[in-house]
Amino acid sequence: MRDIKEHLLTPIILFFVLLIDGQISTFLANILPLQWHLVSHFIFIFMLFVSINLSRNYNILLFCCLGLIYDVYYFHTIGIALILFPLLSLLVCQSSSTMLLNKFTRFLSVLILVFLFELTSFAFAVFLNLSSLNLQDFVLSILVPTILLNGLIFLIFQPIFEKMYL
Repeated sequence: MRDIKEHLLTPIILFFVLLIDGQISTFLANILPLQWHLVSHFIFIFMLFVSINLSRNYNILLFCCLGLIYDVYYFHTIGIALILFPLLSLLVCQSSSTMLLNKFTRFLSVLILVFLFELTSFAFAVFLNLSSLNLQDFVLSILVPTILLNGLIFLIFQPIFEKMYL
């Protein structure tokens, strides 16, 4: 019964988390100065903890579907998150014994996931002419604030996730 709940409930929760990420990011964009653009990646915190209870193949398939939704909803193009979400999910599955070792490694893992996603998606966006932002502006106005925000989000919600998944 627990297995059925995890396989049915987890995708629904992750879908809503994906939508909430966008709402948090939009809210922060409206209240912060224009030079900062913070992006919530609550989905990567879930990715880290969900990988414990789901098989690797199901996890990759789930995040492939979520990557497609993310691409259509946020990037308005297909390919960037469709590739990155399953790859990051595979990285989490392969390294979960190290990533979930203690609170500090979980914290660093979330920061690394956010960094890899943001930097790689920026590189794809520049390559596909979806962005004209230079690297220095990207790092100062998007990457660093986003990493700090997601680190804070993780610190706030880590006790809840530990009770639910560990």
